[in-house]
Amino acid sequence: MEKAGARIAAIILVIVFLVSLLFAGGTGCKKVFFIPGASLGYYVWQDEDNNVHIQWSSDRTENSFSGSISTDGKIMDLEKSGFEDDDKASLNSQSDKVDFMAKLTPEDYTDGIVLNMTAYSYLEFELKINDGYDLQRINLGEFLNSPPSVIFRIDKDYFKGLSKIPWYQKHPWSALFYKLSTDMVFTLVFIFILGIIAIEIIRITVLRKNRKYNWYLFLCYGILILTGIGIYLFLTKLSFV
Repeated sequence: MEKAGARIAAIILVIVFLVSLLFAGGTGCKKVFFIPGASLGYYVWQDEDNNVHIQWSSDRTENSFSGSISTDGKIMDLEKSGFEDDDKASLNSQSDKVDFMAKLTPEDYTDGIVLNMTAYSYLEFELKINDGYDLQRINLGEFLNSPPSVIFRIDKDYFKGLSKIPWYQKHPWSALFYKLSTDMVFTLVFIFILGIIAIEIIRITVLRKNRKYNWYLFLCYGILILTGIGIYLFLTKLSFV
């Protein structure tokens, strides 16, 4: 009985751990996560002091990054990070636009700028990689949303507004749940197959010699059915959002 109890406790701990990971991923983090030297693209976010960070990274290959950021307010400060001698970022005479151009190499794989602004309502971006546009490699905010067009605007409260959106409507969760909801039958069948496999493993390893074998087995399948119904209702609700 002691061994069976230990096994059940271990299974519960694993389930709690996995649920915790899902919750952590769903609620997100305060800073954008990317790996310099492995991630290729732009990453844009706002810190607690309302400074806007524009950082670019390459995957240890040579790439050029160029573009501009403009606003209807004033850019009070332009901070450069990781710039080499040939990298450039300059503020125009009206202090409302920054133009930049930088190269990354296998040895130098991330640069960035930080903007401190005042009296503005929007920021307008034009961001290029190797003199071309790749919207999938422009990542906005902690959930790495891609912009809708090659020249795009975000308002002053864009990043604050992201925190008010339910986690399941944010990238990448929104894309995942959308794909699951487009083929509900396949999703539910797949979940039930995985559930049955998990229950059979529990039955063989934990419940085999338990006195309440039938009761626990009934409970496991009941939880699986309720889980399937819950997922169905959740995905159905999302399809109307």
